[in-house]
Amino acid sequence: MGFNIHYQPLYSFPKIKLSFMKQFFTSHRAIGLFILQLLFFSTLLYSQSKVETHTFYSDALGLSKSYRIYLPDGYNADTSVSYPVVYFLRLHENEWFNPVWRSNGKTLKNVADDLMNNGTIGKMILVGPSTGGNNSDPNQTDFGIVNMLRPDLANDQGIGTGAFEDCIIYDLIPHIDSTFRTIPEWCARGVDGFSLGGYASTLYAIKHPGIFSSAGSYDGTIMWYNLDYPVTPGPLDDYNWFYQPWTNFIAPMFDLPFDTLYMKANSAMNVLAEADSVTLDSIRAIAFHIHAGVVDATTNREVNEQFIDFLASKGIGNTFSNLILNPSAVHSYDWADMHAKQSLVKHWETFSSFSCEADTTVTAVRNPGQVAQGFELYENFPNPAQTSTTIEFRLPAPGNVTLCVLDALGKGVQSVSLNALPAGVHQIQLDVSGYENGVYYLQLESKSQIGRRKLLVLK
Repeated sequence: MGFNIHYQPLYSFPKIKLSFMKQFFTSHRAIGLFILQLLFFSTLLYSQSKVETHTFYSDALGLSKSYRIYLPDGYNADTSVSYPVVYFLRLHENEWFNPVWRSNGKTLKNVADDLMNNGTIGKMILVGPSTGGNNSDPNQTDFGIVNMLRPDLANDQGIGTGAFEDCIIYDLIPHIDSTFRTIPEWCARGVDGFSLGGYASTLYAIKHPGIFSSAGSYDGTIMWYNLDYPVTPGPLDDYNWFYQPWTNFIAPMFDLPFDTLYMKANSAMNVLAEADSVTLDSIRAIAFHIHAGVVDATTNREVNEQFIDFLASKGIGNTFSNLILNPSAVHSYDWADMHAKQSLVKHWETFSSFSCEADTTVTAVRNPGQVAQGFELYENFPNPAQTSTTIEFRLPAPGNVTLCVLDALGKGVQSVSLNALPAGVHQIQLDVSGYENGVYYLQLESKSQIGRRKLLVLK
């Protein structure tokens, strides 16, 4: 099932009798031309997309932070329509929307406008948050992204407690969902990034499964597994994260000297390698759209190749058949925009493969050529549950399934594999007597599909 996509009709001028128009223009030609021009330009202003700057207060950081937000054409026209949202990360909130950093003067706004105007994708909201200090020069601001160990070592403003990961996940996302007309469900929420933003987007997606259904990255500055560059001898020789000119910017994140255990705990590949089976099941529900540049000396191609291999080893594919964005691609904003031109299509395809209506089955087809007709996870009962609930599902053919229980943040709570089941309707009794009160998700996975339902435990 997909979204009910709403397209806004073009603004239409009020109907005016031609005889009146002729008389009016004959006697008031200048005024008439002015009114037509006013109507024309007001129509353009009415229908155009826009990028706005807003602030929100982060409890995690203990201060206010700014963000840029792209609102699609027609956002203010029909207030009954809600939209998927993608968070685009770098460091400063303006980097995806600043033409100064591009050779062609265009930004992510132009990319999104073109894709939406020609019907390649539906309308989305895009958010550019700050994941670091307030300095608008990306070469001069402190790196944030994770929950900093030593925020006192930061030189820039806008650091606060340094808990940037908590700021994004627990403060910004709820703020955006409550302030703007987003679809406030994980299946309509994506994350993407360039360079350090790619490090952040992949890390957030893997550390917080159940928050994003779609994750992209262009030439992400991802950490090597165990911080070890395999081409050279010796451990802890990740050439990006131990790059001497970056030391002062990285120290607030990981202390000085660097706390390498904490660095590994914030490495997407290390988190992926150490994830338990339940968490891996949740991560496998995320669609990854990873691109890199091509030249070893000026891009992060090699480490992204290792990342793709790690994903593959866990049964997770890259939606792009070629990791290399383009034979000429380098580490620049122009190529990041080119990635966005392709990744926004992938984000939209991911969102469109889900149904985000509350308390209904969410079906994700992993292989479009192998759609299992009749696969369904029914409403569990009772719901809310106090001590136990009955889970019922239908299989269209014999096979194996895995049932996972996830908490509100998508982290695994419980998992059971059911093998060699016959076709037909099956029931499972789930004991929730040991669960805390709150919202949980039941996730049923077959070879080709995933079903989800919401479970409320209330004692």
